[in-house]
Amino acid sequence: MKFRLVNVSPWILAAACSLLAVIIAVFAVNNYHREKQLMMEVLMQKGITIIRFINAGPRTRFRTAVESPAGWELQWLEQVQQTLDHATEQPDIHLAMLVGRDGEVLVSSNREKIGGRIEQETEAFFKTLPQQEAGNAIYRIGREARGDSEVFQIAAYYAPLGPRGPAGDGHPPMMRMGRGNGGMREHMLQMQQGFRQWQQMAEQVQAAGYVLLVELEIDQYNAAVKRQLLQIVILSVVLLLVGAGGGLSLFTLQGYKGSQLSLRRMRAFNDLLVSSLPIGLVATDTEGKIQLCNRTAEELIEKTEKQLVGKRPGDVLPPPLALLISQSEAGPDRPQRRDLLLERGEGRSRALLLAALAVIDGEQRHVGTMLLMQDVSEVKQLEEELKRNERLAALGEMAAGVAHELRNPLSSIKGLALLLKSKFTANSADGEAADILVREVERLNRSISELLDYARPDRLEKARVSLNEIVDKALTLLRVDADAAGIQIETKYCQPPDLVHADQDKLSQVFLNLLLNAIQAMKSGGSLQVATVREPAQLLCRIQDSGCGIEADLLPKIFDPYVTTKSGGTGLGLAMSVKIIEEHGGRIEISSTPGQGTTVVVALPAWQG
Repeated sequence: MKFRLVNVSPWILAAACSLLAVIIAVFAVNNYHREKQLMMEVLMQKGITIIRFINAGPRTRFRTAVESPAGWELQWLEQVQQTLDHATEQPDIHLAMLVGRDGEVLVSSNREKIGGRIEQETEAFFKTLPQQEAGNAIYRIGREARGDSEVFQIAAYYAPLGPRGPAGDGHPPMMRMGRGNGGMREHMLQMQQGFRQWQQMAEQVQAAGYVLLVELEIDQYNAAVKRQLLQIVILSVVLLLVGAGGGLSLFTLQGYKGSQLSLRRMRAFNDLLVSSLPIGLVATDTEGKIQLCNRTAEELIEKTEKQLVGKRPGDVLPPPLALLISQSEAGPDRPQRRDLLLERGEGRSRALLLAALAVIDGEQRHVGTMLLMQDVSEVKQLEEELKRNERLAALGEMAAGVAHELRNPLSSIKGLALLLKSKFTANSADGEAADILVREVERLNRSISELLDYARPDRLEKARVSLNEIVDKALTLLRVDADAAGIQIETKYCQPPDLVHADQDKLSQVFLNLLLNAIQAMKSGGSLQVATVREPAQLLCRIQDSGCGIEADLLPKIFDPYVTTKSGGTGLGLAMSVKIIEEHGGRIEISSTPGQGTTVVVALPAWQG
């Protein structure tokens, strides 16, 4: 450390001291200006208070002049003079005067100035007053009235009757009395006439634009500011000395702080690295309490770090995770691994790949356990989709072969059945058997056609279509069946734009199939709710019924061909619907609760034109 201090350049120390000196100087100047500004505010408030006192002094006498308005002008001037004399009895008030619009001194605490004129500098100062309105005031520090000595001057318009003007509330005091006899009424009329005369004279005074000037002594305030300035200088010198000592201490501790900074940076980097891991991490200490939980683990467990840290795994973690950690603590030499389907409530789940490892320090001591969690839900879903696509591909190949092998014999069977029917008499048992044979052949042909339609790729004729219109037309076609089954239909369509780029006939086929399934699931009546929702990049159609629902074990296979919940169904309706929606770049999701109903959500990309 001493070697480092010796090799420090003196220019660095000089620059540091100079910077400290500048900071202290700025601090001192700011404090000085702040104290001076505070002094001005105190003087201004005192000046305004004196002006208000002078304004309020003759106010009572001025208002009571209703009874004798004659000679009021001499009375209010004398009253102002008395008020000025009372105000200037305070030792720090040097002068107070009332000046007319032409610059003539009407009343002054210094009787020698009465009748004289103010100086040009003071007259220019008065011209800076804002528009003639009670309450406006200006101030400055001048020398006009005391030669070389400074005084604080504040000026404002003379408003003897307050900001509301001489009329007050518009009525003389005596006008507030109730009705009386004739003599009282005559007296009140005289009072009213006197009030009007008083009001006219009062308005003349208010409009005369007289200015009150008050001068305050500032010697004691200047002395206080000088004492404060001396204290600031002493404090600045002390701070400069302390700063110089602090600078030396700073260089002395430079190496230590550098090490601490490097350690903090390394720790922050490690925390950021752990928090940013795409794998969930939960770590316990030697006491078995959770000490670390990163962001991914919070999302997987659906609990915050505050809820987990300091707690035992068995108290806050799902039982399978807590069991895996306890097994790892019991056998730290053997890592624990397993797959887990973690239920998240509301029918949701996550497929997790778990690994519990023991944490060993440099002395081969067990200091904790680390649980790693990786969400493999998407991988599992892709595996299921791959298996499903493989099954569908095999089904397509089989469908083509079956169709080729069966259609020719079926055509022959149908021809022979029609030939036999022609040889039997009408309405005979043999003729009816031949009709049944023909109908069954036709049913088999339709099933083969549906299977071929499902297996072969469709050619979509896409256009810009309205999703709301397609859904509404499908509902219109099925409304008679719904009414016959006692089903109440509720619709809630989103506001335009509701456009998608799709094959209108194919989408109509999808929604007809989905709505028909919902209606057939409510044999005893119920409620069918259909709603469309617009999101930033896609449009959703939600179809919710209150029917019998779908069993939980059948729900994962509901989109597979020939899987159906209806006794007379072929099991290709939903499979065809999913195929059409996926060819449009969308998806279909189904959630169901047995005995309560089923919800189908169709998502399609929104039109981006």
